[in-house]
Amino acid sequence: MKRKEGILFILLALVVLGAGCTDKEQKGDNQTLSISGQWSPTSIDPHISGTVPQRLGYVETLVGVDYEGKIIPNLAKSWEVSSDGKKWTFKLREGVLFHDGTPFTAEIMKKSLERSFIQSASTFGKIPVTSIEAPDNLTLVISLNSTFPALPAYLSKGESAALAPGSYDASGNVTKPIGTGPFIFESYKPEEEIVVVKNPDYWGHVASVDKVVYRVIPEVLTRKMLLDSKDIQIAMILSPDVADKYTEKADYTVLEQPIARVRMIAFNTEKEPFNDKKVRQAVNYAIDREAIVNSVLSGYGTTASGLFPPQFYWANKDIAPYTYDVEKAKTLLDEAGWTDSDGDGIRDKNGKPMKITLVTYSERAELPSIAEVIQQQLKKVGIETELKVLNTDAANAQRNKGDFDIYLVGRGLFFVPDPDEIMMTDYHSSGTSIDGWGAYRWHNDTVDQLIEQARTTSDEATRKKLYDEVQAIVVEEAPVAYLNYYVNIDVTTSNIKGYRLHPTEYSFDLQNVSIS
Repeated sequence: MKRKEGILFILLALVVLGAGCTDKEQKGDNQTLSISGQWSPTSIDPHISGTVPQRLGYVETLVGVDYEGKIIPNLAKSWEVSSDGKKWTFKLREGVLFHDGTPFTAEIMKKSLERSFIQSASTFGKIPVTSIEAPDNLTLVISLNSTFPALPAYLSKGESAALAPGSYDASGNVTKPIGTGPFIFESYKPEEEIVVVKNPDYWGHVASVDKVVYRVIPEVLTRKMLLDSKDIQIAMILSPDVADKYTEKADYTVLEQPIARVRMIAFNTEKEPFNDKKVRQAVNYAIDREAIVNSVLSGYGTTASGLFPPQFYWANKDIAPYTYDVEKAKTLLDEAGWTDSDGDGIRDKNGKPMKITLVTYSERAELPSIAEVIQQQLKKVGIETELKVLNTDAANAQRNKGDFDIYLVGRGLFFVPDPDEIMMTDYHSSGTSIDGWGAYRWHNDTVDQLIEQARTTSDEATRKKLYDEVQAIVVEEAPVAYLNYYVNIDVTTSNIKGYRLHPTEYSFDLQNVSIS
């Protein structure tokens, strides 16, 4: 314990020293914005790991996403689709330069897309593409073998970013990502920090700050400590209990944003007890969702009925939520053959006690606390739960090996702002049968057929009905249990202006941020 206290003291001293340097730098001609979040790219290559590069603004995609979650022009200023839905023509923005001065052209975009489709095949392999052509410098044509209305949405994902030819070495590996965005990549220390600088030649709104230092800090209390010392000016995704402490402080601003993310548990449907729908439904009834929102989340968030939060167009708003009903849960468990035959308070079946393992991760600070509440609630219906709290990679590895009974996760829903990607990845059998984050080893023929029909249907209203039906079936069959929808909470120092949280987490839009 003394060793840990010593390390903490040293870290705090370094933080204070760092804060002094930051304050001094702000008083000079150059402004440095220091921010912190918990996620680091897994690779320097945005075609492999594009989320953070896109959010920090050193790469851009053909299509953007606005603050209502709708797709908008970005590097492509417009697009149109042929009458048969199989040929998409994108008109590119004129006068765009890569950070090394190379003009942005359709031919470069073509090669960049072709590479990204290979590097991130798990995502872009869902697109039925047959060819990409560049008939002139400002026209890109993507041909498909079937109608696929979700194409523009896929082309908003960070992994489809435009990279200049100078980004690669002779073997085709990215050594320095050269994009087109409002910021220029400067340096990257894996799991530590990314530094970007202002792009004075940006085609859009030129940034006010000269430099951004993004520090990777998985622990929420460390981010809080850095914010308290003013070593950072934006602390991202703080837990409700931590964020609440800033609401009465005049020199800080607390920002809230409902986002397209749901906390949910996925059941291991390959083995007992959760290969039985009645047991999965029983757990749904045994969980008091309101109590979790009020006690763990301090009222930040809303209880979940289906997959998508109701503020998004694609949500099925007619789904009846699972109510908190302990007696209903007990009845379903009785019907499934799980009873307390020896009176020890734990249900059993054929001599096997109902002892399960719940796996989650600590990077989302609230998940371990939610896991503890679920543990207590399941005990009331005779289910004994062991908790395993790991880091994200280790937790997901446990999940993918099937070494779990319940997996508690915060699932992002609109990294591709169209239902196709999340439906194919998390609920279609081609996705549930492999590594991932959604329903585990679950297969429903009707769901597969509905998803397949929706992805080749151009009429939006018809697609909506198909996806509504999928959502209803998933809630009934319960391969997952939806708990609550996220509200992201970021805290900034009061001298930060223009910072907004994005509902799909598409971008930080730091080019709009200034330091007063």
